Amino acid sequence: MRKITTVFFLTIALCALSLTAATPDADVHAAIKNYRQALLKKDVAALEQIWSDDYVFVNGHGQLRTKADRIADIKSGRSSIDSITHEEMPTVTMHGTTTLVLSRVTIVGKYSGRDVSREFRSLHVWMNENGS
Repeated sequence: MRKITTVFFLTIALCALSLTAATPDADVHAAIKNYRQALLKKDVAALEQIWSDDYVFVNGHGQLRTKADRIADIKSGRSSIDSITHEEMPTVTMHGTTTLVLSRVTIVGKYSGRDVSREFRSLHVWMNENGS
């Protein structure tokens, strides 16, 4: 296992998740992949759909960011992700319409105008707003 040399941070994100694949676990992994692709592509329209209005994010510098903050940062170029590399497969735990996703990734890019290139551990809280 690769040694972790940086500080971990916790991301708590309330996101809308549409489930359509054969198994719930496969749906969650597909949603994570789509979410990360939207971040890499700076796809603001997709991110506005993924992030709920009460979305909260703590970035790699410890700053609390809302949905509006993150969208503004992406639009202005102050935040951008050049690469996201999985250090391990995400752990998915489902509780009714709520899904917890714990993962460890290496991110290269910038958050709120400051460079970031290190390993992070994150916890995403996904809510299935469709209820199914």
